[in-house]
Amino acid sequence: MDNRLTIPLIQAARGIAVVLVMLFHTSSLAQKYFHINFLGVSGMGQSGGYAYFFVLTGFLMFTLYHQHFGKVHMWGTFMVKRLLRIYPLYWLVNAAVIPIYFIVPAFGNGYETKPMEIFTSLFLLPYSQVPILGVAWSLIYVVFFYFIFSLLFVLNKKTILALFTLWLLIVGLTNFGWIHMKDNVWLHFLFDGMHLQFVLGMLIAWTIRRFNLNKGGYSLAAGLMVFPIVWVLRYMNPAFAYPNVLYTIGSSLVLLGIGSMRTAAPSWLGFAQFLGNASYSILLTSLGFLSITLKLAKAAHLNIMLGPTITTVICFMMALPLCCIFYWYVERPLIQRLKSMMTAPAFSASTTR
Repeated sequence: MDNRLTIPLIQAARGIAVVLVMLFHTSSLAQKYFHINFLGVSGMGQSGGYAYFFVLTGFLMFTLYHQHFGKVHMWGTFMVKRLLRIYPLYWLVNAAVIPIYFIVPAFGNGYETKPMEIFTSLFLLPYSQVPILGVAWSLIYVVFFYFIFSLLFVLNKKTILALFTLWLLIVGLTNFGWIHMKDNVWLHFLFDGMHLQFVLGMLIAWTIRRFNLNKGGYSLAAGLMVFPIVWVLRYMNPAFAYPNVLYTIGSSLVLLGIGSMRTAAPSWLGFAQFLGNASYSILLTSLGFLSITLKLAKAAHLNIMLGPTITTVICFMMALPLCCIFYWYVERPLIQRLKSMMTAPAFSASTTR
């Protein structure tokens, strides 16, 4: 697999996925503020974007680190890089959000100012409540996967195979209803079926490296078609079963297609690649910026003058650039600063030899 060709395509797909997530958030907020079903998706909950991100995370981690499995010294490097990528920006956004709930408690659900909720939210620990920054529920799964994945650096193959097989077996049996867990948040999280999406991403990356697959375009097209089909089915029948399973299949086909393709990303995907680079900032800040723009629009009675649908579109078109500005002027410099801090000791050591 040629990473030089694959990564730009993956970033473009990531950019499209995060915009889909943001559109679904927009629809949910439009239902709250203007009582409209924007794009007909306000009651669907998820767009499938999170499923794609989970599968993609497993795919990228295997692709980037498979050559280092069994190298114990890589554990610290891997964990520091991954956690620095997640926590500093996340804490920065929380530092702006959490004080608002102390100033205006009515904005929250009543638990945002409690010490335990703040602690578990800031450190992305499983808890009975969703994190204060609601979209961070997905980061709890990501951080857990990083810890599970890091075992590949410190344990031998036989031990890893035994542990993963046992864990995945319990996850499967639990989600089929053949094993019933106690009513415990940590147990339910540990054996949640969503962990399988990360493992599936790893299997896809292994498959692409192991076999010389062709016709990636067909797999990509088939995977992309899954998402609108599920949306239509859920629109027609809100009780439609197993949408997340289908989203996972669609995400897997997309990545299988992208990983099998041997063509460079076309230039017209440049903006989508930029959105992919900014996806973490968009994920963390989109709800906040959407809430602000929708509240201001409602206060200015734009929904009465222009209609709720046009007003919602305008708010989305304002919020997305704000997320991108946050990426460019906050996340990007922060990541560059953290990278320089990590490389500085190594550089200093090399110059003193």
